Amino acid sequence: MKSIWASAGGVAVIFTGAVWFVDSAQTFESYYETYQKLKETERISHGWISRVIPTSSYDIHAIHQLNGELVSARFRFQEGSVKEVGASCSIFAHDGSRLAEYRCQLSGHSVVVRLEPSGEGRIVGSK
Repeated sequence: MKSIWASAGGVAVIFTGAVWFVDSAQTFESYYETYQKLKETERISHGWISRVIPTSSYDIHAIHQLNGELVSARFRFQEGSVKEVGASCSIFAHDGSRLAEYRCQLSGHSVVVRLEPSGEGRIVGSK
């Protein structure tokens, strides 16, 4: 009986490892110094990065899946860019002067944009 449980445990570990490997092989990161550099790659127009990212963004780190779906993006932005996001998205959480969160519906995808007064932002995508 112990050998059956040991075998089943070994198979579970191998299966979990294989799933993790396949998933990580299909996920990659990209970096852009500025919004302009990002725009030049046409990743926004192809939907790899959400078009609600503020135009003043810089130090942009994005994580994608091989199918082009955005998993997340971190970036820094200049003050005043919050109005850009607010114009095309609806605010659903605001913590006084600390954190503003927006939900945006874009081409059948829903993304959450989190903007902090420190100038740090994050976009989290979902289907």
